[in-house]
Amino acid sequence: MTTNIDCIIPFYNEGLRPLAVVDTLIKSNKLSKIIVVDDGSEDKNTYLKLKKKFPNVTVIRLEKNLGKASAIKQGLKFASSEYILLMDGDLTNILINELKNCINKIINNPGIGMIILRRIKDKTVVVSRFLRHDIIFSGQRILKRKDLEEIFEKEIVGYNLESAINTYMINNHKTVYWMPFSVHNLFKQEKWGYLKGILEIGLPAFIGFMSSPNIIYQTLFFCRKRALI
Repeated sequence: MTTNIDCIIPFYNEGLRPLAVVDTLIKSNKLSKIIVVDDGSEDKNTYLKLKKKFPNVTVIRLEKNLGKASAIKQGLKFASSEYILLMDGDLTNILINELKNCINKIINNPGIGMIILRRIKDKTVVVSRFLRHDIIFSGQRILKRKDLEEIFEKEIVGYNLESAINTYMINNHKTVYWMPFSVHNLFKQEKWGYLKGILEIGLPAFIGFMSSPNIIYQTLFFCRKRALI
């Protein structure tokens, strides 16, 4: 039985991993619509395979890479349900029961503004949990479509979407919880090589964290409570 939730999955140069993500989400039988956005990957192979294997899934391809936020914004144009589930395209070990628990929790409690699916099995779990990046920067979250549309009324550059969503929730006094999610997603070092991942992604992110009062506030105070099943 489907619920009033659409799922948007952006991806860029992820090989065939998005196919496995979509296949698992379909088996959950909890989503009204699945929208996959190829954010201008260097080849069309994954896009074409998605179109062929999943004819009932909305698959979009952008002509050039615009960044995660822009890809989700394009996917949002095709959504119609009350809630949006955001999922990354490189996930492995998606446990359907965990996903169903998160969906049921927010559907049955309309006073909740957002549930963040906390990556409890990150490889860098000690550092990630200390800085709470497994919560505040998690790409897996469920929120209301109208809130996400309002967030996109302001320009979001590149990959700052999670921080922008958190800021919106704080400013609008939304109730936000986290729930455990056993997925693993590849770090940039694993995708692009250790040196490139550190210099182009890891180091700028760390510098941004140390210099941003907003991120420091989110780390210390945002989404401290776990939602119970």
